[in-house]
Amino acid sequence: MHLSDEYPIKFESERLPPPIVTDLNGDGKKEVLVATPDAKIQVLEPHSRRVDEGFSDARVLVEVSLLPEKVRIASGRRAVAMAAGVVDRERPGQKLKQVLVVVTAGWSVMCFDHNLQKLWEHNLQNDFPHSTHHREIAISISSYTLRHGDAGLVIVGGRMELQPHIFMDPFEEIGMAEKIAEQHRRSATEKEAPENAGTVDLRHFAFYAYAGRSGILRWDRKNENIEAQSSDASQLIPQHNYKLDVHAMNSRHPGEFECREFRESILGVMPHHWDRREDTLLKLGHFRRHKRKTTKKTAGKSTNYPFHKPEENHPPGKDSTKKISNLIGQAANYANSAKTKKPGPYIPTITNYTKIWWVPNVVVAHQKEGIEVLHLASGRTACKLHLQEGGLHADINGDGVLDHVQAVGGNGAEQTVVSGSMDVLRPCWAVATSGVPVREQLFNASICHHSPFNFLQHGEFSRYYGRTADVTSLEVATPILIPRSDGHRHRKGSHGDVIFLTNRGEVTSYSPGLHGHGADWQWQLSTGATWSNLPSPSGMMDAGTVVPTLKAFPLRVHDNQELILAAGDQEAVVISPGGSPLTTVDLPGTPTHALICEDFSNDGLTDFIVVTPSGVYGFVQTRQPGALFFSTLVGCLILVMGVIFVTQHLNSIKGKPRPSSGPR
Repeated sequence: MHLSDEYPIKFESERLPPPIVTDLNGDGKKEVLVATPDAKIQVLEPHSRRVDEGFSDARVLVEVSLLPEKVRIASGRRAVAMAAGVVDRERPGQKLKQVLVVVTAGWSVMCFDHNLQKLWEHNLQNDFPHSTHHREIAISISSYTLRHGDAGLVIVGGRMELQPHIFMDPFEEIGMAEKIAEQHRRSATEKEAPENAGTVDLRHFAFYAYAGRSGILRWDRKNENIEAQSSDASQLIPQHNYKLDVHAMNSRHPGEFECREFRESILGVMPHHWDRREDTLLKLGHFRRHKRKTTKKTAGKSTNYPFHKPEENHPPGKDSTKKISNLIGQAANYANSAKTKKPGPYIPTITNYTKIWWVPNVVVAHQKEGIEVLHLASGRTACKLHLQEGGLHADINGDGVLDHVQAVGGNGAEQTVVSGSMDVLRPCWAVATSGVPVREQLFNASICHHSPFNFLQHGEFSRYYGRTADVTSLEVATPILIPRSDGHRHRKGSHGDVIFLTNRGEVTSYSPGLHGHGADWQWQLSTGATWSNLPSPSGMMDAGTVVPTLKAFPLRVHDNQELILAAGDQEAVVISPGGSPLTTVDLPGTPTHALICEDFSNDGLTDFIVVTPSGVYGFVQTRQPGALFFSTLVGCLILVMGVIFVTQHLNSIKGKPRPSSGPR
């Protein structure tokens, strides 16, 4: 699909959301939803046939304009976020049709059905100050309900920021200055509430929850309850920090708790990272408080509460893969396919008192500043975990403590400080710390050209050995975590190899050291996933800005084994967890978004979507006939060897002489 050059994207805030791969009408075939610069949403049908040479245009099934119906004004109507999902409850024999929710730059929230017919629309522009744009935005769609009679739940969350002054109109800037001065004069002479008391504070993340089909507002969270600052000097002088702590505890409004009360649940929503607007996520989850063992267990007495979840999603000591149980379940489903299908578990209307383990009770927001957890029924803040910007937040060594892995290039090295210290993060080096707040440093290792002296990780010699003279142009992608099996069972999203990528195409892998401390160098690979970005003014987006890709993905949908995808401005490479390059792909243009890994060809294999300034391109994964024949041959050989082994074992048992049972 080609994009028009008549609507160039100059600013970071004007970036379009990445395409969506989903099955809107429930016919079993997935479509690709693309937002265009001329304020449209197009539904594309990818080609099912294989195209060996070049790209062919995808067929546009339907498109819808985001412009107002009566006044065709294009300002503020370009999409900044979109999501698709099911809002209706599952019924036997009925296809699940999805809805599409779009948020525009002018804060219009629109919901469309599977035929792209508009169901409802709300404009929230008046809740935000003038001359602001979306810094963060995310959408969550689910079939859970907060009121009887509703169909599903749509939650929209975002944070705005003021546009840089270099982009503002001079008259608009003068008007804003006069308005701010007038507000200060009023607040100094009057004790009235300001005019914009209902507007969202730009420091906070705003949430809106709507009924899925009707669009009725169920709750919103525009501002947090901020207590007025006391003028008592004894509460502000640092020597009286104990009074500061007591005042903070007494002024804390109900529902605000530290996230250490939910430490296991917080680890369950990791890993976390934030680089750009589309990394903001809203996920539903079930949070439980950390239980402290206060009494000894009585023998023979069960402590399970029937409404508590009997098994965490991926707790330590549990096998998250469940290969054997999955195979048994599939066989049972196949055997019972002719029987009447049993209905799914009962899903009640969610209230403040809902405690059923399979029903979510919170919405988790992955934001630029960290993690924020809200009660799903009321929108109250349950906890907030502030995390340092940049890098990867995950439990990399599987000890149940949240870790932080940092690595920067030459441009951001002078501004980034190592977590928990005053040291400046050096280019070509990765630092991992443990705990929030930081308790200790786990490792400090090189991610550039590997040298045999790399084991001197904490020495001054190793800080400079192997580094090239010019690191000012060095750029580093956000590291990722690849699960690694060490014979023990760990929580999903924890304990694995940390993978790094530099703009020179160097991919480096480190695994946690013995007892979780230090790091063991695994491998390093020089690839063609290179790129280069020139520094640009804040908020500006040059035409040649490259968004690199470093992510884990499965070759087959729902597969547990993940591979590594690294992409630069001209080439993408697929690497095995052991460091072997599997295949390379030449990119048709400079990626403006991270590569999207989805199955849009409906064959069960993961495909790639590349978004460039000129268009959206899809790459289909195909299996070679030779590889399929070889896999079948190996499978047959293993089966024959198993039969021979069992036959020999049975023959050896029959041929053994039995000891006589009579008297000797």
